[in-house]
Amino acid sequence: MLENSLIPSIEASPIPTRPRRVLIVHNPTAGRHKRRRLIGVVDRLEQLGCAVTVRETAKRGDAEDFAASVDPALFDAVIAAGGDGTVNEVLNGLALAGGGLALGVLPLGTANVLACEIGLDPRDGEQVARAIAFGPARRVHLGTANRRRFLLMAGAGLDAEVVAGLNVTLKRHAGKLAYVVEGLKQAVGYDFPILTIRADGVTYEGRMVVACKGRFYGGPFVAAPDANLEDPMLEICILPAAGVTGMLRYGIALPLGKLTELPEVQVIKAKSIIITGPRGAPVQGDGDIVARLPAEIAIADETVDLICPEEPPAAD
Repeated sequence: MLENSLIPSIEASPIPTRPRRVLIVHNPTAGRHKRRRLIGVVDRLEQLGCAVTVRETAKRGDAEDFAASVDPALFDAVIAAGGDGTVNEVLNGLALAGGGLALGVLPLGTANVLACEIGLDPRDGEQVARAIAFGPARRVHLGTANRRRFLLMAGAGLDAEVVAGLNVTLKRHAGKLAYVVEGLKQAVGYDFPILTIRADGVTYEGRMVVACKGRFYGGPFVAAPDANLEDPMLEICILPAAGVTGMLRYGIALPLGKLTELPEVQVIKAKSIIITGPRGAPVQGDGDIVARLPAEIAIADETVDLICPEEPPAAD
């Protein structure tokens, strides 16, 4: 449920007393094997008693339009079946609709960062189905990048250039390898311009900056260990190194969970920042280009009820 005010004390919504009525918005570009995963989850949802409607997107923007037009009298939640970009479109559509529906995810993407964040295993169809049907909903705060909402992260610099230049066909066939290929290509030709970040009256400089609402980045890699979707705060990672050597250093530290321990990396907390740099340079949000520099990245006024897996029973 989207609301227009921040809530100081964030708690999980009660577990539903009946199976949810869900609209599943499916991005079909994921491939045949992921379609089979979708069908398996839909079948299980129906066995659990859910009323399920599936709509497939045909082009960019469809997921947002579908979510914006959903009747809250007919559905309890909109489920994004795709990657984090599909989640972002559904999120923005729900914001346009003005509230009344929860957001869920059926992870079928390349990185599935949101699934990592909430402890949802994309390969476990039973867990995914039970979460959608009966899982508690956490009230989480959204971010904005030039007024475009995001759930996980937004950033500028090399990562945004990689997203902007990514070969969609290669991504469809090679998955995460496509990001590696584009990252190497961009790192060789990119001039790593200085970005200026202003936060709470203090000015910082870096070659890349990522404002995080969640802990994970690029998949199961922790970039912002103290970030929390439920907190009305951004955790901002500022990376100052330029060139291929610097990016390789960060690329090695990230999967080892050591990125924020590097002495040159700055981590700050703020409710909003302003990033300036080359005018028109891309800003990525949740893995898609959502804005251009200069950009204000901030905590949004809205919150959303995010469907999460049921808590496992405590060990004896």
